[in-house]
Amino acid sequence: MKYHICELTATPEWLTIESIDYIVECLEACISSEMLADLRAIFPRQALRCASIQVKEAQRQNIVQWLDLLNNEENAA
Repeated sequence: MKYHICELTATPEWLTIESIDYIVECLEACISSEMLADLRAIFPRQALRCASIQVKEAQRQNIVQWLDLLNNEENAA
């Protein structure tokens, strides 16, 4: 399956504390690889990276697994 990944450059507005905190909340609420794919389509990659650093360890491990799954699906498509 082909998932859309946001290609926007993270402008300074995306990298404010408030924006990063919001993205952290979204990542913490993420419950599946499909939901993570949706977040990747919405938020610029750099903003997601900045936010992922602040995600709790257990959720970060989930996100890594979901990213592996999404990347494997992309490569198989």
